[in-house]
Amino acid sequence: MGTRQVDLKALLESRMENIEPAEGSRASIESAEMHIPKNLMYDAESTVFKPETKPVLSEAKQVSVEEAKAFENEMDRFIKTALISGRDYGKVPYGDKPTLFKSGAEKIQIFLGLIARAETVNRIEDYNAGFFSYEAKVFLIDYNGVVRAEGVGICNTKEGKYLRSSGYAVMNTVLKMAKKRALVDAVLNVAALSARFTQDMEDGMSQEPDKAAQRKPEAAVQKPGTAQREPDAAKAAEAKQERTKPKGRRASKKQMEKLELLMQQSHSSASALNKYVKREYGIDDYTMATSAIASTLIQKFEDAARQA
Repeated sequence: MGTRQVDLKALLESRMENIEPAEGSRASIESAEMHIPKNLMYDAESTVFKPETKPVLSEAKQVSVEEAKAFENEMDRFIKTALISGRDYGKVPYGDKPTLFKSGAEKIQIFLGLIARAETVNRIEDYNAGFFSYEAKVFLIDYNGVVRAEGVGICNTKEGKYLRSSGYAVMNTVLKMAKKRALVDAVLNVAALSARFTQDMEDGMSQEPDKAAQRKPEAAVQKPGTAQREPDAAKAAEAKQERTKPKGRRASKKQMEKLELLMQQSHSSASALNKYVKREYGIDDYTMATSAIASTLIQKFEDAARQA
């Protein structure tokens, strides 16, 4: 007896044509479909996300001062209660404001009852040169389908921390980083948190090169009519420098090279780091750091780079 082949797919489809949902189930399905905003769904004929914004009516009620203050207080309470320092946000060595990390942005997004939709709006993919660049946009949408905020983020394989890696190896990382930056940007916008957090690690960096480091040393030329500094004043300056010198073994040449490489990769200036070490350790120049302080600074830079 020969074997008989059965088309299971066709059989199931023929049997299911006559299946109708129960009346109560049909009503529930229709009700659920009505409550799903159209702009949270993709077009049936395309995978491109096209958000729809709703116009604000002229008679729309403005937020009162009391309501704005209440929102700010509630947001402060949420940040202090739910966000974890070092995991959801953290301080970097060269900035005064803490940096908001991706996990913290996601918590705030959920707290505000918003849905995030990401879209890659621009991309450069040069497989011959191994260069990849992505620009992402994130839309934060409420459950009524209204776009409450937008954020943008750009990342490419020529950024400092990716220069030593193959562009092909970090291609996916760069794409995710662009989306992460866009999400953080959108969350800071919708929650008005720019005064509390930086957008991401780059916002805490000095964008200008250290002018003092670039200035060429000039020969000490005594102007006519000026006297040499008094010996007592010179001794006092040396004594002050000796008092502020940190106790312990000085940082090694290898530690300093590592620290300055991390500074270069994060675009942090020497003057910004000097302000930080003066505030935290009481020394005027990071080059005077002990081995222990240098190790701490290196760890902070590496942690900030991983969190970005």
